[in-house]
Amino acid sequence: MLGGALNLRDVRKLADTRAAFDFEVPVAKLPGLPPDLGAGDGQVKVKVRFAREQGFAIADVSLSARLQVTCQRCMAPMPLAVQAHSPVLVVESEREAEDAPVGYETFLAPEGRLSLEALAAEELLLALPIVPLHEADAVCAAAESVARATHAAPVAEETATARPFADLKALLERGGKAPK
Repeated sequence: MLGGALNLRDVRKLADTRAAFDFEVPVAKLPGLPPDLGAGDGQVKVKVRFAREQGFAIADVSLSARLQVTCQRCMAPMPLAVQAHSPVLVVESEREAEDAPVGYETFLAPEGRLSLEALAAEELLLALPIVPLHEADAVCAAAESVARATHAAPVAEETATARPFADLKALLERGGKAPK
């Protein structure tokens, strides 16, 4: 249940009271995500625990989701399970982020206020693979068709070699002017 997770919340109060939130939100409701991630009925389960460490507000964020993404090898839809856990320093300005201890991820909360959904969305984005692909033991439709095409019709060596800069020397010798 969202239960007010859409509201902006005061980071100082959350950290000082060691606030904790458990909620589930549809992927489509998370701000800043690509529209194709919101397709289907994907849900994200989020746990956020606030505290203070070295004078900074810390949000300990855990999330799990099942998403529908596009395999970049075969371009077919594929399910993707995402699990993430990160301690995040919540800062009010870029200057404060520069002073943050090394090794912490930071989240900018202007004026000391944040949206739990925005925090969850950022963590979800960071947990996604740069290039989603079917697992190694799964066979992509494109990989199968490429394999069939490769075995079915070998390409003549002469036509397979492209030489895009073959005429470059001649062009440079003419002073860079193309023939008329």
